[in-house]
Amino acid sequence: MKQYSYLIWLFTVITSIFFISACSSLKFAQKGNLFEDVDKYFNEKEGINVWLYRSFVPREDGKTGVRLTNLYTLDDRMLGLLKLKKKHNKILFSAIPDNHPQYNFIALKHNRQNVSLKEYKQLEYQKAIYYQKDFSFDGIDVRHAYIPYGKNKALSLVYYVLEVEHKKCPFCQFDYLAKINALERLEDSTYFNTWQIFDCPENFRKSMTIIPDRKLLNDNETVFLKMYDINGANKSISFFKLITKKDFDPIEVQLCPNTYVIEYLNSDKKLLQRDSLIVQ
Repeated sequence: MKQYSYLIWLFTVITSIFFISACSSLKFAQKGNLFEDVDKYFNEKEGINVWLYRSFVPREDGKTGVRLTNLYTLDDRMLGLLKLKKKHNKILFSAIPDNHPQYNFIALKHNRQNVSLKEYKQLEYQKAIYYQKDFSFDGIDVRHAYIPYGKNKALSLVYYVLEVEHKKCPFCQFDYLAKINALERLEDSTYFNTWQIFDCPENFRKSMTIIPDRKLLNDNETVFLKMYDINGANKSISFFKLITKKDFDPIEVQLCPNTYVIEYLNSDKKLLQRDSLIVQ
């Protein structure tokens, strides 16, 4: 009888360890990229982009910043409460902005649509459908947006914050990001390796061709092109592109009349080359 009881105990322990291991198997996606002055996350390997705010700064350690390899203290608990710790999910990043209100923001990619939506409400933004769930505990407000896309994939955006931190405008910072990410998944669920903003009307823009030096990729798997427009002593980023060996065609781009500086950087953000361009 004692041996039987021991076997039951042993089976319970092994089963518990198995489930704990399964629940803790959620990993970060590899090959994610984020630049300080570009409000978009890029992951070519996972084939996904995520819109962000510019107050999200790449930083693996510290009290704020975007982490691409490790979680913040309460993240794991939140993902568990939302039942998102599943083997077909990958964490894209975890972030806390540098400005206020300070909140936690986590993005996950679902390689299967594996969330039960019974407790979620369906929302729509410019014909983009997504789902949302709210709950609160211990003075913390939590909001989860689930955005299905493609044949069987989804993007999860998780926001949690101390209630006192966002009293003036609850969830305002999160809701905009949920909407524009849902809209991008609707309009084109494919991956983009470029980002651009304009400061002139479309009829003023000029077609230009940029031909990067192929030698830049001799010692680098990926090269990052950043183009700045120059206004006196100031410069502001206007175009960004990830360049790989399989994507090394001439770059066709629309630009506003201005003087530009083009910088090429490696994966460590080290400057490899700097060029200039004048668009009249």
